[in-house]
Amino acid sequence: MNSKKFSFHCDVVVVGGGLAALSAAISAVDNGAIVLLVNKGISGKSGSSAKAAGILAAAFGHGNLETRPVPDTPNKHARDTLAVGYHIGDPELVNFVTEQATSAVQWLENLGVEFSRTEDGGYIQLNAPGNSCPRAVSAIGGGQAIVSALLSQAKARGVMVLDKTIVRDIKPIEGHKFLVTLQGRQATTVTAGAAVLAAGGATGLFPTVSGDEGNIGTSIMLGYDIGAALKNLEFIEFTLIYRIKSKILRIAGMAPFLSRGGKLINSSGEDLFGLHFPNKKSEQVGRAEILRLVEQEIFNNKGPIYLDCTHFSDVTWQEFEGSQGTTTLDKLTKAGCDYRAEKIEVIPAAHSVLAGIKIDTTAQTTIPGIFAAGENATGIHGAGRLSGNGLTACVVMGRTAGFNASEYANNAQGKLRNGVAQKTLSSKQLNKLLNVTKGQSQASNANFEIRALMNKVKKIVGNNLGIIRSELSLTEGQKQLSNLWLEIKDFDEQNKDAFELQQMVRLANLMIEAASQRTESRGVQFRTDFDKLDNSWTKAQTIVKVLRR
Repeated sequence: MNSKKFSFHCDVVVVGGGLAALSAAISAVDNGAIVLLVNKGISGKSGSSAKAAGILAAAFGHGNLETRPVPDTPNKHARDTLAVGYHIGDPELVNFVTEQATSAVQWLENLGVEFSRTEDGGYIQLNAPGNSCPRAVSAIGGGQAIVSALLSQAKARGVMVLDKTIVRDIKPIEGHKFLVTLQGRQATTVTAGAAVLAAGGATGLFPTVSGDEGNIGTSIMLGYDIGAALKNLEFIEFTLIYRIKSKILRIAGMAPFLSRGGKLINSSGEDLFGLHFPNKKSEQVGRAEILRLVEQEIFNNKGPIYLDCTHFSDVTWQEFEGSQGTTTLDKLTKAGCDYRAEKIEVIPAAHSVLAGIKIDTTAQTTIPGIFAAGENATGIHGAGRLSGNGLTACVVMGRTAGFNASEYANNAQGKLRNGVAQKTLSSKQLNKLLNVTKGQSQASNANFEIRALMNKVKKIVGNNLGIIRSELSLTEGQKQLSNLWLEIKDFDEQNKDAFELQQMVRLANLMIEAASQRTESRGVQFRTDFDKLDNSWTKAQTIVKVLRR
């Protein structure tokens, strides 16, 4: 740090750079707060939401192109959410999100996001998996278009954006403030009146993912080390991604196609939905059921599994290409796939964690002044996530977290206006003031070793905490992680990669422990040794007690 002493204050620090984080930052600054957004990647590009298909679930009741309108209500949306979540979701949180879903879509529109509409101006709503009626609206340009619009709006409003910087620690200090430790190549600190944790989930702990491999759960562990309660760590949702001519495309390959009537076909040409769910349309089958079925088909040597949309009408393709043409479909085309005429191979991949930091309807954690939103927060989805609810929850709870964080900072001590943050600063000015140099050289042998160990963690998690689990696999995973921890626990934490490696191992161990505790199969957790749903577990949500490092 510079020898000159200074005091840098802000009202709210937002950790993350995706949809939830940007929604929180905009909501906080619109409520009069001075906001610093810190992201370890590049805001607007990194994270899972930028790679998402851009589908949000909201009960407008407009219906699809074939059936308009279709009666729908927030209560109906809530019932579907709880059912797909196998009744593990928090009913209060679920009701809050579903009631706010339509206003969240309209808020995005007001910020410049475009959605697919009919000529009469109504939303085109798709039959997304698990929804009992057409409910999903599609952002034109997908998730990338959404986060790009929000990033522009955040910067225009004066949100200070600090990229390629991690938040290592948040500690309460005197005066109802928090001391936030940041690190690019070197560490520095700022103070804040409140913080929002919104840096994504932990799918990056798995070897094959649909979104951003950098989502390794550091934000969840940040909350854990502050003292916030965690829950539902056993629930990890998987999806299907594409394999085109031996090349894997890490974009979600299920909802956009299945919501329009796509089929899943095994190597024998059998329609899996028709074979196993003859009384359901493809869009009515929950994600957990689909992934378990695909995994079992592959286990029974009936793979590869293909996505077949060759029966789509020209009208369906025109609507699809109009809303997703710049995202999913363009990427398929660039990979050499003629998606209109070809069956597309799909493979399972970790898609989202349904676990994380416990929050209430104000988005506050169990620690006053610390809020959470997005994939690192839990309570909405339960043991399975309703298609479209992921982005919806990011917006609803992101807005909620930002507003309430700004209110907390204001009510606790008055607006923080006595430091250098009396006016907002550019990213360049921030870096100069805080002496945080972006990025970190990855050229050293030490860092190459750490990267190799990170891949080892992913292999352990993938082999032992996948779609199908058992006491044997979970015990083996814990054993391997314990041995690995002994190898890395004394690594220099000032090395950014070493710090993240340690956080990966700690979180992976907590997740496996939670999976071991749940002696049943529910939603996305399927155990071969406890292969039935146990009603005694319906209300029992796994809460992990804090054990400080």
